[in-house]
Formats: sequence, C-alpha cells, structure tokens
Amino acid sequence: MEDLKARFEKIIARVRKPSRYLGGEKNVVSRPFEETDLKICLVFPDLYEVGMSHIGLLILYLILSSRENFFVDRAYAPARDLEAFLRKENLPFLSLTAKRSLKEFDLIGISYPYELCATNIVNILDLAGIPVLAENRTDADPIVLGGGSAVSNPEPVADFYDAIIIGEAEEAILEVAEVVSLARKKAVARAELLNSLSEIPGVYVPSFFKPIYEKGVFKELVPLKPGYEKIKRRVVPDLDFIPYPWRPLVPWAEIAHDRLAIEISRGCTRGCRFCQASSLYRPVRERTPRRLLEMAEEGLLATGWDEISFLSLSAGDYSCLTELIVSFNKRFLPEKVALSLPSLRVGSLNETIIAEIKKVRKTGFTLAPEAGTERLRQVINKDIKEEDLLETARMAYEAGWQHLKLYFMIGLPTETQEDLEGIVRLARKLTRIKGKRGPQVNVSVSTFVPKPHTAFQWEAQLSLAETKRRLNWLKAKLSGRRLKFKWHKPEQSFLEGVFSKGDRRLAKLILLAHEKGARLDGWSEEFRFEAWLAAAKELGLDLENYLAAKDPNLPLPWEHIDLGVTKEFLLEERNRALSQKTSPDCRFAKCLKCGACDFKSIKNLLAKDCDVPAIRPKIVAEEGRFTYRLIYQKIGLCRFLSQLEVMKQFHRAARRAGLPLSFSEGFHPLPRISFAKALPVGVESLSEVAALELVKKLSPEEIKLSLNKELPEGLAIKEVIPSSPKKALSVPDEAHYEITLAEPISDDAIQEFLAKRSVVLKVRRGKKEKEIEIRPYVLSLEKEDNKLKLVLFEPREGGVRAEEVVAALFNCAPSAAPIQRIVKSYPLELLK
Repeated sequence: MEDLKARFEKIIARVRKPSRYLGGEKNVVSRPFEETDLKICLVFPDLYEVGMSHIGLLILYLILSSRENFFVDRAYAPARDLEAFLRKENLPFLSLTAKRSLKEFDLIGISYPYELCATNIVNILDLAGIPVLAENRTDADPIVLGGGSAVSNPEPVADFYDAIIIGEAEEAILEVAEVVSLARKKAVARAELLNSLSEIPGVYVPSFFKPIYEKGVFKELVPLKPGYEKIKRRVVPDLDFIPYPWRPLVPWAEIAHDRLAIEISRGCTRGCRFCQASSLYRPVRERTPRRLLEMAEEGLLATGWDEISFLSLSAGDYSCLTELIVSFNKRFLPEKVALSLPSLRVGSLNETIIAEIKKVRKTGFTLAPEAGTERLRQVINKDIKEEDLLETARMAYEAGWQHLKLYFMIGLPTETQEDLEGIVRLARKLTRIKGKRGPQVNVSVSTFVPKPHTAFQWEAQLSLAETKRRLNWLKAKLSGRRLKFKWHKPEQSFLEGVFSKGDRRLAKLILLAHEKGARLDGWSEEFRFEAWLAAAKELGLDLENYLAAKDPNLPLPWEHIDLGVTKEFLLEERNRALSQKTSPDCRFAKCLKCGACDFKSIKNLLAKDCDVPAIRPKIVAEEGRFTYRLIYQKIGLCRFLSQLEVMKQFHRAARRAGLPLSFSEGFHPLPRISFAKALPVGVESLSEVAALELVKKLSPEEIKLSLNKELPEGLAIKEVIPSSPKKALSVPDEAHYEITLAEPISDDAIQEFLAKRSVVLKVRRGKKEKEIEIRPYVLSLEKEDNKLKLVLFEPREGGVRAEEVVAALFNCAPSAAPIQRIVKSYPLELLK
C-alpha cells in the first residue's frame, strides 16, 4: 500500500500540473479504509479541473461521505503524460486521496456527463485493471455504476456499466450503496446483485436488455426480464429534501469554474426544443432565498472562495432573483465576494440586478440568442425579440460591461442562409449599441446536435462538409475591431452527434478508437479524429448514417429510457416547430401535458416567499493598515503546488480564518498577501517569506494560530513578525539547499565543477530554450553521503535553480537530473 503511494509520488514529480493528482483537499472526509462497510470511488471521466467544477459529483460525494459506514474517495481522468508513466511503470490507476487501487473498491461510480468522454471511461477502467466490458467481470470485481446527463441515451456506453442511474441520483445513490453493501456482507453472487439493483426505481441494468439489428440497422431493444421494459427516471421533488453538509471541496489547482457554485433551482419549462436538459430535469424546483443565503454563508465559511455562482438552467427565471441578489450583496459585499449568474435569459434582467452584480466586479456578461432571426427563434421556441436583446445589451454596456458574449447554433432545423446572415447582422448591431460606440462582442458558435428526448430527436444533423462551409462563411463575415469569432470544432460536434443518436454497436468503436489513441476527446488539443475514422472504417461503420433523419414511426435506441416527457408531446412540439409556433411556459400558462409531473410530489415548486430576513453584514471597523511578515514552510505534497496555487491557498485560508483583511483596488479585489519569491514546483522549503496586510491590529500569535488552523497540511506559518511594506518581503540573496540524490556522485566530480570558472547549461525558460551560465551562482557545494549541500546566490531577477546545478554536475537535462528531494531554507536569524 505504502509502496503504491511512494511509486505514485515519484511519478507525479515528473508530470505537468501535479496538483491535479494530490487529493486531500480542504473539506475532504477521511476514514480508515478497512473499518468501513462499503468502499466507494466516484470517478469523473475528465481532467481534474473539469471534474472539480461539476456540482453533480460534488453533491453525491457530500451525501455519501456523510454516512459514517462508507469510505468515499474520488478519481479523475489522467492526462496523457500521467497515463504514459502509469503504463511504463506498470502502476494501476489510483483513487485521488487514499491512493488505493480502484480494484479495492466495492462500488465505482463513473459518470457519463457528456458524449465525448466515452474513451476516458474505457481508459480509466483499463488503467485500473478492471475488465472494461461488464460481461467479463467476476464477483471479485467492483460494481461499475453510471449516471449523468448523457445517459439519456446510455446505449453507446451501456456495455461498460453494470448498472446506470437514470435521472437525479441524490436518493438513488444511497439505495444502490445499501444494496451493494448488503450483498458484499452476504457474499452474494454478481448475477443476483444485478437483479437486486434492477429492482431499485430508476436503475438500468443493461445486461437485462438485448439489442436486435437487421441488415446493420437498429430494430429494437428486447427486455430479458419480465416487467422490466421501461426505466423511469428518478426525480427529487424538493432540492432540500435530502440534507447534507454544504462544505464543498476546495481545489488545489485552478479549475474550470473556480468559485462556489450553489444550485438555486433545477429544471426549466421554457421548452427550448433543442434542449435535452429541459426534458431531463423537469419540472422546475426552486430553493427558497432563505435557504440559499444559508448555503452561501456555510459554503463561503468552509471554502474561502471570493465568488459565488448561482446555478440554474435559466438563472434569470428564478422567482425571487432580485430580492436574493440584493440580500446577498447586503451580507457579503463588505467581504468582497462577487456574484455571477450563468444562463441569463434575455428579458429576465432589470437594472437593479445589473447594478447589484457589478458592485464587486463584473464577472462576465453572456447572452444566448441561439439563432440569428426571430423566425428561427420561434422554431426552437426561444421567443426572444431583437429589440429586447438589444435593450439588455445596452443596459449591460451602460452599466460598465465592455465585453459581451453571444452564443449561437448553426444547423438548427429549417435554418437558411438568411438565418446565418442574421447572426452577423445582430453581432454588428451590438458593437454599435450606442451610436458608434459599443462593447467588444465575442460570438461563439456550435453545431446543433439533435439530442434524445427532445422535439428535434428525429431531425438530421449537418454533415461535416456543410458544417465547415457555414463556419467558413461566418469566419469571413464576423471580423472587425470589436468582433471576435469562436467556434466549436466541427469534428467534435460530428462525433457528439454520432453518440447522441447511437446504439450499442458503438461500444466496439469506442474500444477500438481508444486502442488507436483516442481519449480526452472534449479537449480540442487532444482530439484525434483520425483515430475514430480509422476505427469506424475497420469496423465497417458508416458514422454519417447516425446523423441522418429518423422516421418517427420507427423505434429509437433510447426509447426504453423514460424521462417522463412523452413521445406524443415531443411530436406535437416538433409539429409546432415546423409551423413556427411557440409554446408557453407552463409555470405561467396552462399545463402542456408533457408527462413530467404527477401533480402529487412531482410538480413545479416555486419560491413563493421572496421576503428575506434582515441580514447584518460583517463589517470590520478599520483601524489603519498593518503589515506583517510571514515566514512559512512548504513541505510534503504541497511542494507540487505552483506559486499561483500557493497564493490561492493563502487567500482562501485567510478568508476562512476571518482575518480583517485589507483588499486591493481595481477590477478584482484580492486580499493583500504578497510573496517574496516563487518557489519552483517540486521544491520544498523550510522558510519562505510572505507579507500580509490587515486593517485591524492583531497579535502575531493570533494571526499564526488562525492561519495554521486553515492552511492545508504542508503549508504552515512558522513566524509572524510586525513589519513595514518595504521590509516585509526582503530575503537574503543566499539560499541554502539540501538535495537528496537518486544516484551517487564522486567527490572528484564536485571538485572538478568547483574548479571551473564557467559551466554552461541548456535550460528551458517558459516556452524557449536558452543557454545559461551556472557557475557564478554557486557559492558553495559539498557532498554528505547521498546528499548535496548547496548555497546559491539568488538575485532579485534571473539566477539559476538547484536542479540545474545538479543537471550540470551529471551533464544531463534538468528534467533528467537524478534528484529525490530538494529542500530550501534560509538561516532563520537572517529572516527575523
């Protein structure tokens, strides 16, 4: 066990962004592995920075880890460099914090959040040594459980899963865990366990269904278990029905959405006809403003983030949005906590909301017209008038937003050249929203993908060639001083469409494409389309056929999945779309009889009471500006943090500690914490220097205790000394290093080095390689057993690194230097 950890630690010392693989973040729940009834690992099949931004996996982690008899860990997809090292060193894929092989867990929950992570699922199972195909697993293997929004059509990945939760998992995941736990205690055979799982409402066991094909065309999916013909999704009637502590995990690395996310509502009944989430998450369920402010208080106190995002499919539709934002700012504005609202709908904003959002900092302003003309917006049931869009943009611009993002889709049903021209015309109008003046407009375009369980599930997707033609036309037109054009890679949209409408035959395609090098397909720089094309050709699959229009009278591969919304309703919406007729929002009009509600427990649940209790802001009475010199250590796994990541840990720890912080001015107010020097990733230090400015005088001991309580293990304050802004960051220009070598070096080699007046080494600085002079910076160098004692002259700018000195000694590249450990220090008496 320890050997696995030690071997893994050696590997991550050699990869890019090692902080992705550390684990043990703030708020992680840790228990003895052997003493729990059930071992669960939740896996997000994408990189750490994406997975840590996913609120669904976080919620499941908080729910499961609140059960004392469960051991819960996480894992995220490895980047290619780590994967290469794992395979080379014959090391299995490990869980994030406990560093346990995934094979040691009873239950592995691998989500399927979007179609382009299919090969990542295969890669993770393969690296873990778990049979990729469910049919090949034995009683000794973990149960592999799926879930996520893309399982609206689980068939392309169904062969990889033992069971899949359809719909919302907050309740179902506990029921699955209890069944697996009981089965493990009784040593129940795998087949019997799968049967028990199929008895849980909302759980789909793919092996109980058999697909039938005729002449290479999907015909039907035959249920093999009587009474198990349809899998009805799970729905949580009330978001606050299942309590769990709201103490989100605080990431080491910068993540895609680096802020505290709070789900203010779930579901949307606007009924955009392209939107799968509209079907998957109906009906609308809103949290009360009181509960949301409680979650904000609890979450910020536990994490130290300086920004909150109120999440919803359509945040602007939240019933009490104005009251919520005003109350939020009253409480958190003095602490410089910013607020962002993704998914804003045109017409849902008012001047009060805009004014409140910008009070701390403007976090971005995005509008999603989706289509360039009102005609096409009526087709997709996004009834947005152009004048409303222009008015919203004008309010944002006048309130100070200089950049505006617009999202559009191309290839929507009935789209014409005039609709494409409408995108260009609308974007150009927005750049001149105030006469000749206006914001910088960034236009982002993706290709329409017909999604299962939508009114457009039967429609065709644009061919790859036609997608490229339309994008090229837009590229030529959307250029100018205040216009920028971005687009989703058409090959990725093509593959997304294949999996959206695919069947179980695609499992072989996924396996073969993975074998040919496909993984991390959601990342443009990692996407290898040629691997998919080669795999499809080898299997004789015509991928274009999956994008063709479907006959509504023929069965679809996902019709055994019941999301509540009926086929009859979707066909009616399709007909209304082709007639350019919009459908109303059922929250404010009559019921459209979509089938999602039972009108007992499952129904629209809106926040009716918008009154928020009076909240007193925490205002610190400023006494002045007080500067403190911090001497801290960075050891253990924290050595793998970059300087920027260390800075964020200090910022968040200081916020959690409740220190009376002084903040910087400008666009993004930050606590005034500065650092003397950047320590290279992988180097430990016993005495680094930082400066902290407060607006209230505190004793050094109080500051030290408060910060050490909140800093992660490996970062610790050793001394706090009252200082001045000029002196707080001063450090000696001589740094001492103790370097443990992995290979021996002779005394003669050291003496030969010291005797030279010039030693030149080729190193990489940023993206460039250059030759640097090493010798003048080495003040002393001694050998003691397998360790080097090195003293380096370190000027304010420039200089050399300890590993570069070792590389020069061994005549190798710095990345190949045989180093086990580097520990830096300054004589403590020189720092005080």
